[in-house]
Amino acid sequence: MNQLRYLFNRFRIYIENSAWVVLGLITRTLITIFIVSRIANHIGTENFGWYNLGISLFTVLFAVSSLGFNPSFVIKYLVNGEYSKESIIGTTLISRGIWSLLILLLLALWVFFFTSEVNYWVLFIASISIFFQISEIVYSYYQWKLKAKVYVTVNGISLMIEAVLLLIGIYFKFDLFYFIIVYTLERVFIFIGILYVFNKNDLKLKSLQFSNSLFKTIFFQAWPLLLGAILTALYARFDQFLIKYFLDTKELGIYGTGIILTQIWLIVPSLIIPIVFPKIAEFKNLDNSKKYNSVLLGLYSLLNYSAIGIILMMFIFGKWIIATLYGSEYIESVFILKILILNLLILFQSHLTTSVMIIEGNEKYLFKIKLVSVIVNIVLNVIFLANFGVEVAAYSLLISSFVSWIALSIFNKDMKRLVQLNLKSFLVPFN
Repeated sequence: MNQLRYLFNRFRIYIENSAWVVLGLITRTLITIFIVSRIANHIGTENFGWYNLGISLFTVLFAVSSLGFNPSFVIKYLVNGEYSKESIIGTTLISRGIWSLLILLLLALWVFFFTSEVNYWVLFIASISIFFQISEIVYSYYQWKLKAKVYVTVNGISLMIEAVLLLIGIYFKFDLFYFIIVYTLERVFIFIGILYVFNKNDLKLKSLQFSNSLFKTIFFQAWPLLLGAILTALYARFDQFLIKYFLDTKELGIYGTGIILTQIWLIVPSLIIPIVFPKIAEFKNLDNSKKYNSVLLGLYSLLNYSAIGIILMMFIFGKWIIATLYGSEYIESVFILKILILNLLILFQSHLTTSVMIIEGNEKYLFKIKLVSVIVNIVLNVIFLANFGVEVAAYSLLISSFVSWIALSIFNKDMKRLVQLNLKSFLVPFN
């Protein structure tokens, strides 16, 4: 308990200022679960399979379009102060925007010339979001300034607008294309809103600068993160492409339901870690190892017990949630959900471990971890899908997570230290 008490007292200001953000997280989670389930129930398993496939492609292309300039990487440069914030924000924002547009152009040409089924345009519409997701660069700035509430407010307003549009679509029984367009529109609303606030209250957009020298420097350092992000996306979503190949979109709709009810909870570490991350980076830069390790221990404990609570809840209420929200057509996904939800215990800690390894300059080893996870996941998926079906294939994510994030730690002393710290964190509530 002493570790948790220290964490609370040391970061009281962060916790108090971010309490309402937690409320926003809960609201987003509940709204997403409810509305997406209504969409799934409305459009049926086959079209919901296409809906999930579109989001899966967006996830992979978003990783490609990021260039490795994720929030943790950008914050590290802002904290170091070696370059001006105008150059850092401007260079990362502009380069990601140009690269995203090029990716979308290539995707549009592929859909137009090499596909015949109209539903493939669902994949393109969903992928348009990669351009508007460059707003996360501005989010990095607000994380650095400990003003996450600005981004979360814009996010919340956009979510409410999206929710209204989705409910209208459900009421008037619109088709698949309407719902995937609204999915993309939420990213458009966030993009417009955050740039408006940023330009009005923080830095003028015209003051942002693109620096060729800075781009060369950060891209050279970020390429392992870029490849790692691509591998992470493939790890999380490539199984759905394989299901489409080996089986059909109806099976994908069933499997996608379990994926959604599992991955929706990844918002938890995505919320908790950025709030404290700037301070973790500060402790590391000050070489204050005692406070640095103490904060990490408390965070690992918080993430692990949050995962355990969610796992227990979904084991108890998972069948009721699917039957009530999605309907009997999706009841087969209960078994898949119970397998996938166990992975949260590894996925939650991996979010923190990833950020820590970036701070400590272990990007290349992080890439190796993700490469192994993707290879193991793809190989197991091909074997399981070809021989046993979608239910058994769900185990591939669980096995690949354990191999990459736990078993591989024996080959790297820094990773081994973090795994030991993670295991030790289970005892924090009893100290």
